Amino acid sequence: MSRAAAFFVRDLRLALAYPLDFWMQWVGVATAVLTAWGVSRLVPPSVALGFGGAHGSYFGYVVINMAFFTVMATAMGCFQRAIRGDQMLGTLEAMLVTPTRLATVVLATSLWPFAQTLLRVACYVGLGALLFGLQIGHADVPAVLLFLLLIVASSAPIGVLSAAAIVRYKQVAPSDFLVGGAASLLGGVMFPVALLPGPLRDISWMLPVTHGLNGMRAAIAGATLPQLRGDATWLLAASAILMPIALVVFKRSVEAARRDGTLGHY
Repeated sequence: MSRAAAFFVRDLRLALAYPLDFWMQWVGVATAVLTAWGVSRLVPPSVALGFGGAHGSYFGYVVINMAFFTVMATAMGCFQRAIRGDQMLGTLEAMLVTPTRLATVVLATSLWPFAQTLLRVACYVGLGALLFGLQIGHADVPAVLLFLLLIVASSAPIGVLSAAAIVRYKQVAPSDFLVGGAASLLGGVMFPVALLPGPLRDISWMLPVTHGLNGMRAAIAGATLPQLRGDATWLLAASAILMPIALVVFKRSVEAARRDGTLGHY
């Protein structure tokens, strides 16, 4: 725990050392919420935007998606950014040859990014509720918390695999494309998946983002865990399969880099 806390404090100090970048992200959140509200004035409520046959607003649909998509984006990107940063600074090799367990090093680098992301989620939802009438009073809290954990658990393996690629091949993996492009488009972040052509809907069903955001929107609308067991089971199975694989791949990448003496290269 003390080592994990040390990682958290280090990353917090680095973030606060660049105040403009730190504060601009909150301006970005406010801008995104305001933009979503403006677009929602042009889109009437519909069943496709709601849950269980009820009409839902486009504003609620998009704000909740954007808020929790940032959690998924952080899970996919924070590990490779942390590893790449230490690689470029020349501290990666020194860190990985310490007695600290490899899993601790990998997971501890995500503590501050996730804490920061949860604050951004609170800003998205808080601004939407306080200023634009986002309805969150019927949320099923246990279901919301479960899907938050499942979103992280199902997305983090992609980030760990990206970090493994950086350690082994010294190249940044295309996770930014997966997050900003394919996942955002096919996962229904800006519009319902039902509007996609048939083949793309099939691909969408295989993505964690689709099940994560479906479950989160429904949980905030008041759906209970039994009603969401399909999405929850899919995410749980994906997490249980992918995370051990990702950690093993990362460990072997580090071992291979140690053997050929390239652990400190970039």
